Amino acid sequence: MSDHHLFPFTPRKLLEQAVEQANGLQPNLILLGGDYVCADVESIRELAPILGRLNARYGVFAAPGNYDVMLGLNFIRAQLIAQSIEVLVNRGLHVGPSAGRLFLAGLDSVCAGAPDPIRAFADCRETDTAVALVHEPDYFPTMVKLTSTQLQLSGHSHGGQVRLPLLGPVILPRLGRIYHTGLHELNGRFVYTGRGLGMVRLPLRFDCPPELTEITLKTA
Repeated sequence: MSDHHLFPFTPRKLLEQAVEQANGLQPNLILLGGDYVCADVESIRELAPILGRLNARYGVFAAPGNYDVMLGLNFIRAQLIAQSIEVLVNRGLHVGPSAGRLFLAGLDSVCAGAPDPIRAFADCRETDTAVALVHEPDYFPTMVKLTSTQLQLSGHSHGGQVRLPLLGPVILPRLGRIYHTGLHELNGRFVYTGRGLGMVRLPLRFDCPPELTEITLKTA
């Protein structure tokens, strides 16, 4: 789940429905890809309890987006932590069963923060399966170059939010123009960019519905 952007254009009800659907999947992990707020950092006070209803076997983890950094990441992080959501900013950890090999890392926003992939992957082992939460998808080639990331999960682009037949997205943000939607591969590794849930700039989506993504990892 990413790009919640609660208020002024994204209604609370939509995000509540997304939380219910996510819980209905009975997931092992729930990962939040950033941009929880939009115009006012205070909206996190209302959003955090909604996200606090999320339930996953091995926990709920979050990384920041550019809006979060610009409007007040420390405040947002505190509100999420109060709801038992662990926020990963240039940090990684092993998740899942104690004998598992899944390493999860979260980066600071590439656009507005200070991403440090080397620091985030400091505890990653050669035998781990590595998943990274990176808000901006076009940072993927750098992640492939500097880390052992096998799957990067991103948001940021909203899939364009407005897409025209034959033309595709009308407007895409910086660092969200190459891998802007769906699954892409580079050197045998993958990035998945979700369309996100919320809206910015305009109170509409066209041919680009909000997205809650279920991903299943399987052994080779």
